[in-house]
Parts: sequence; structure tokens; C-alpha cells
Amino acid sequence: MICGAGVDVAPIARVARLVRDHRPQIARIFTASEVTYCDAARAFRRDGRYAAAFAAKEAVLKALGTGWRSDLEWSDIETRGASAGAPVELSGGVLREAERQGRVRVFVSAAVTSANAIAAAVAERD
Repeated sequence: MICGAGVDVAPIARVARLVRDHRPQIARIFTASEVTYCDAARAFRRDGRYAAAFAAKEAVLKALGTGWRSDLEWSDIETRGASAGAPVELSGGVLREAERQGRVRVFVSAAVTSANAIAAAVAERD
């Protein structure tokens, strides 16, 4: 049963600037797998992949009904490339919050335009 949904739009230029200016701290936002996936793309697609992952993380937090807060880490959400309908892997505080709510699965889909990335997330429970 669907128990939450979230949508987010991330401007590609803004996320690209965040990645460029804060590269040493990037692990606080993106998982190692996400960084590998994003960095494997050609330059003109790389920024879009990062923006899609960022938008997907925001959409997941909205689907959980929490938004970002200090006890939840961005890197606790593994988007796995945010392909159509892909399940996300939750860990840490985000997983604890999802379990507390009885939400057992979260799925995400993302798309990239020339200027923005948009992602939608759906949370469900049995």
C-alpha cells in the first residue's frame, strides 16, 4: 500500500557548483556508488546525474514525510542511479525513521532536462 509520495526539482547548475566547491565533503551527500555512477558519465551528463541523485534524495525524504533534519544523513539514501522505478536502499537514521513509520520500501524515478533534474519517490508498506 502506498503511504507517501514526494517530488523534487534540482537545478543542475546549482548541484554542479555544490559538487565542485565541496568535493572533499561529497561523501556527506552522495554514497561511493553514486559518485562512481555520476563520475563515469561524460562531462555534459555528469552534472545531470548528480542533480538527479540529489533530487531523488529530497523526494525520498518528502515521501517519508520528514524532509531533511539533523538526525538524517543524505548519504543514508542510496539512489542507485535513480532509474525508472528503482528501489532505493536506506540506511542509518533514514532507515530507522522509515521502519518506525512502518514503511518498508521506497521507489524513485528521475529525469534530466537541459537545466533541471526532477525526481519522484513513492513509499509503501505491506
